[in-house]
Parts: sequence; structure tokens; C-alpha cells
Amino acid sequence: MLLCSCQDYLDKPASNDMDIDKAFATVIEAKKVMNDIYSEMYGNAYNVTARGVIYDCAADDGIGGYAPLWTDKVQFGMWTPDDGGGDGEEGSIPTIGFWKNTYARVRKANLFLENIDRAQGSEEDKVLMKAQVRFLRAFFYEELIRRFGGVIILDHSVDPNNYTELTNQPRNTFEESVEWVCNELETAARDLPSNVAATPNKVGMATSAACYACIARLRLQAASPLFNTDSPVSSEYTDIQCYMNYDKSRWRKVVEACKKVMDDPTYSLESPQSEPDDPELEPGTWEYYYRKFVDRQFKYTPEIIWLSHPTIDGRWEGVNAQWRNRTENGFHWMNGSYQLAMEFEMYPSGLMPSDPESGYDFTNAKQGEDRDPRFKATLAFPGAKYDKYTYQPWAGGSDSNNHGWAEAVLTGICLQKYIDPMFSDSDPNNGGRGNCRRNFTRIFALNELLLNFAEAQNELDATPSQAVYDAVNQIRNRVGMPDLPTGLTQDEMRKKIWHERRVELAFEDFRFFDIRRWRIAEEVMNGKYIQGYDVPKPQDGGFYNIVNVKRPLIFQKKDYLFPLGTSEILMNPALQQNPNWPKLSTAAN
Repeated sequence: MLLCSCQDYLDKPASNDMDIDKAFATVIEAKKVMNDIYSEMYGNAYNVTARGVIYDCAADDGIGGYAPLWTDKVQFGMWTPDDGGGDGEEGSIPTIGFWKNTYARVRKANLFLENIDRAQGSEEDKVLMKAQVRFLRAFFYEELIRRFGGVIILDHSVDPNNYTELTNQPRNTFEESVEWVCNELETAARDLPSNVAATPNKVGMATSAACYACIARLRLQAASPLFNTDSPVSSEYTDIQCYMNYDKSRWRKVVEACKKVMDDPTYSLESPQSEPDDPELEPGTWEYYYRKFVDRQFKYTPEIIWLSHPTIDGRWEGVNAQWRNRTENGFHWMNGSYQLAMEFEMYPSGLMPSDPESGYDFTNAKQGEDRDPRFKATLAFPGAKYDKYTYQPWAGGSDSNNHGWAEAVLTGICLQKYIDPMFSDSDPNNGGRGNCRRNFTRIFALNELLLNFAEAQNELDATPSQAVYDAVNQIRNRVGMPDLPTGLTQDEMRKKIWHERRVELAFEDFRFFDIRRWRIAEEVMNGKYIQGYDVPKPQDGGFYNIVNVKRPLIFQKKDYLFPLGTSEILMNPALQQNPNWPKLSTAAN
């Protein structure tokens, strides 16, 4: 019917005029259609906690602990245009499926926008609903551009009886795609509230702040070296994949969008000086900052701009068992890399663990108390003690492969972010709740926006301005880490911002896209190994040796953008394949 969520955008919908008339008879009925479009945010495409597979494990920050995961194919150069029909779940690479399913989502939004005015009811409600669906449609396109470059802009539902329109849809240029989405978001923002935090039943509703956060993310992508260049990464790139010229002012558009939200006093980072939830914790201590960082995964705080909150029986959705460690009755799918672990600075000095003066202990005997509090909140490291469990990935340990049904423990480092250390899935007193307070996925939050602003402003400045320092230091200070050193050059600040993004936004689907837009993916991945501890060894018998995991990573120039599926090109010959991918392909080649 009209609300089918996986219908190809070129297929005729299994609906008729009576279905449309009924769906849009009244504003109340139309809200059901709008809510169905919102429900797309709860699925695998955009909700990392629903998907179970994190994009960052297809980059250099981790590795999948289960052979059929699509991340293996991407990391080791084995993906093709025709892999997978889904949105990134388990073994389904989000290529052909993500493209096709996005246009199904766009079609639903187009049908809504074309028919909402016929609904009987409040005109004010209809204006607000149109703005929300306009935002959702633009967001769907933003995520498509993020992966593919220029897209086919469809601002209307395709007539299935119009053969020309069905088979002659070329991609818009990259610039056309970006500008259309940003214009749509600015239009939607005019009719949306800036914040809905004070209205609990509106949590997850689109806001003007979400519009500008989406603009900032897309503008940042567009201003970055992969797209904002007169020297493309491949000679086959055209204006469909990038601008084909460099324009410094594109960074300013990022700053302008960020400021729209940063200047709104209703949004702020949760203050580290606020009262701790546990009265026994003293503000300013490592444990206090650690607790604050853990809590932010389970609370609706002033830094959240837009979130997705799927529910089961009216409760917040839980974390997938695939992410949890073996002690937690989990599958240990998401292994963090040793390279990522070494990005977390020492506490409180701010020195890198690799610095000879840092005092870093590779056995982690201090339980993370000498590291950035985000370290223990993001990664379960060997021997890490949490409230309800201890992580022991060495041979014979409670999390070792000896106790599992698959060789899933690969690096001896497990994903901890999103998982609540206060609960244990294996605890018989837990009532079957699973290892978490019910949580939600942040789609846009102020921490990302501050880092977007800092990166863009730094590219505009000859030398880093105080505004850049302030944006990054806000994020560092709220977990007790020291300010950045003063007197940095533009290039030094650029590297600091890249580092801060890797730590602050770890396992939130950013690293995968960041190394592409920065044009460093070949440098950090191709021919390199994911590294980890020697997990087949006992704790006192070689486990702490750092080893290469599996085989060398492969990253080729074609991998900077996703490929379009053969079936899409066969159906629409005007559709141009992305550079260096075969025009027509089969999964065998």
C-alpha cells in the first residue's frame, strides 16, 4: 500500500485514488502518514543502534567480529555494485539497497507533500507537517549525497505510466544536489520550532535547529578536499562527483549554518560542573567525568538537536546483543582497533600514550583512570572493570573465543559506547532488561556541530582564531581534559580537530565518512592492518603483544564514493556510474 517502506521509487505503488483519498481525508489521518515517514529514522539506514553494524568498523577504527558482516568486504576491497539489498544490516552492504530504499522514502515524502493540502483540518497544523516532511526528505537526500555524490533530485512522485520519466533520469550535478537540499532545509526551518525539549511528547520532532545542523553536515562534506577541489581524486570525476573547482567561501557556509544553532541559548553541552547523579562522586575527578560521559548516552540533554528513539512496547529500544561482550551474553561483533585506543590521551596531562613522557601502561593496570574519561566509556579494554562485569578477552578469560560460538574476539578491545555498565544481561536480577537503560540514537548533537564549526573556521583562518580554540576546548573541558596548546598553526590545529572528532564521535558512523572527505583514506587504510592484542594467548603468556589482525586493508580510489547497482543502471540508462566502478557489474567480478 501507500506506506510500503521498501518499494522501488520507479515502481508503481500498489495503491489507488481511494487509498490516497482515505490517507489524506483529514489532518489526523495525514499525521499517520507523516509518522510513517518519521519511522524510517528508527530502522537500519540511519539508526546505528538498530542496525547492529557500525560504519566505523569498515574503516580503520575497528573490525567486525563475525565473518559475514559487510564491513569485511569493504575493508578488504571485495565489495561490488550489486552487494546487498538492505540498509547496512549484518551482511548487507548499504549500496544498491540504500540507493533504492532512499528513493522509496523520498517517494513517500513526495506523496505526502502533494496531497496534504486536501486534508480537512487546521491550516496551521498542515503548515507544520509540511515543514517536517520537507525536512525529512532533505535529510534522506543529504545522506544519499554523503555516500554517492550527485543524486537524482525528485521533488515529485514519478508517474509510473510515463516511460520517459521512468527511464531517462540522469543524476544532478554535485553542486545542484547540495544547493537543492540546503534550500529545502532553509525553507523548512522557517515553519519549525527551534527546540522541542520542553515538550516530551514531541521528542524526535524536526526543528529549525535540526535543519541547520543538517545543512552544516552537508556543507562540511561539500567544502572538504574530496569535493571542493580543482584536482579530483580520480581523472574520471566530473561535476557529478565534485565541484571541479576550489572555493574557500564554501567553508564559510558551514560556519554560518553552525552559528544558527550555536547562538541558540537552549542548546548547550552538559556542564561538567553540574551536580553528579551519584552523590558519592566528587566533581572534577576522573570517575565523575566518566560517569557524565556514560550518562549522556541515556539522557535527553540540551546538547541533543535531533534524535531517533525507536520503542518496544512503549520502552526505549535496547542495545543489540551483537555489540555486547561475551560476559554480557553478547556476540562481540564490534572490535575496536588498537590504533583507535591509542588516540585517547592521558588524563589529566593531555599527552598522547605514545609520548615517552606519558607514563602509559600497556596493561591498563590503572583501569583507565590515567586516560581521557571517554576511553573507558567508548572501549572495553583488557581487564576493564565495570559495575556489573569485567572484560577478559585473553585465552581462558570470560570473554575469550574459547567461550563463544564464533571467532569474534579479534583485537581484545570491545565496543562499550551505548552499553550501560550499571546493568548486566547475565544478571538474574536484571529482569531480562538487557544491558542498558533504554537509549536512543543522536542524529544531530551540539558536539558534532562545534567540531564542524571548528574545522570550517580553521580553514578560513590564516592562523587559528580564539573561536576555534573555544569550540574544541568546550568539548574537552566537559570531560576534564586540558585546553589545546596555544600558538598552533593552521595545519597543527587541523590535525587536532581531526583527532578530537575521532575520539569524541567514535563509533557514531563518522570516521568512515571523515577519512573519505579528507582524502586520507588511502593513506590510513590501504596496505595497513587493524591491530590488536594477541587474543589466542593467555594474559601472562603473550596476550599483551600487539599484532596485526587478519590481512592488509585495501582502499582504492573507487572506494571514496559508493557504487550504483547494475539493476538501477539497466533500468535507467541515463544513470551514470561512479568513477572507477564498472558500468555494469555482477557480484562475481
